[in-house]
Amino acid sequence: MDKTIQNEFKREMGFTPPGIMVSDKFGQDFSRLMTDFHHSVWSDEDAIPIKYRHLMSLATAVYGNDEKRSRLEIVKAINQGATMEEFLDVFKQQVWIKGAPTLVQIAPLIEMLEIKLGTKK
Repeated sequence: MDKTIQNEFKREMGFTPPGIMVSDKFGQDFSRLMTDFHHSVWSDEDAIPIKYRHLMSLATAVYGNDEKRSRLEIVKAINQGATMEEFLDVFKQQVWIKGAPTLVQIAPLIEMLEIKLGTKK
């Protein structure tokens, strides 16, 4: 991958998204296309604020039972100012959509949030 692109993502986000890391395998043009698409999706200028897009991504990750992605989206949403109440709304929605077994899936995520937000009792 172009080191300039890697450095750009590391500077902006602290890491390089996996899709961007692998995109160079398909050539420089594809890598640039994916980078431009990423910036389009996560632009500050879109109608939905970034915090809510991260919460939407969290909902998608929970629905897909992707704990690693869920944890990443939690961190990103916290960095954008998401509150425990907003996270709980996302989780409640997923329990409604997927059913009660989702409670087992989100329990460690809620524990993570309590630790990160300093609300663990």
